[in-house]
Amino acid sequence: MRLKLLIVAGFAAALSISAAKPLFTSRAAAQSNGQKLPAGKITLPSNDEKWGPMVDKYDHQQHLAFSTCTYCHHTNKNLTLESFNAGKADKIQNCKECHTQKEDDPKNSKKADGTQVWSKEAYHVNCIDCHKGEVTRFPKDVGPAAIKKQGEGPTKCAECHEKKE
Repeated sequence: MRLKLLIVAGFAAALSISAAKPLFTSRAAAQSNGQKLPAGKITLPSNDEKWGPMVDKYDHQQHLAFSTCTYCHHTNKNLTLESFNAGKADKIQNCKECHTQKEDDPKNSKKADGTQVWSKEAYHVNCIDCHKGEVTRFPKDVGPAAIKKQGEGPTKCAECHEKKE
């Protein structure tokens, strides 16, 4: 009888461990091609003369309810949280690889009309427009399906940025 109880207990423990595994892989432990989903809130830099960085303001997990990964990471056409967690996503570029901190940097991507899309422009269009519920412009090759819901979130400078002294 004890042997049967021990076998059942072992089986139950194995089931609970395997059932909990997806919960852990969907969080910061998840990796794709050596990259990890940042845990918690991250800091976004700023080179604005008046406003400093967005310190501990952006949280990837929180934003999954509002948009798909490709709304911001639009160079990764088939990026989903599932493909990332499974390690099947291409290397995810950091925003600053195409949108630098300097307005006149030749590395900045450009709109069809030749206007540079540097980091301040990219963040403000993506973030503030979505927070206001006014998304009308989408990153290159990303359409309305990238937005799940909008109209919630900070829209004023001081709600995200630290003020420089």
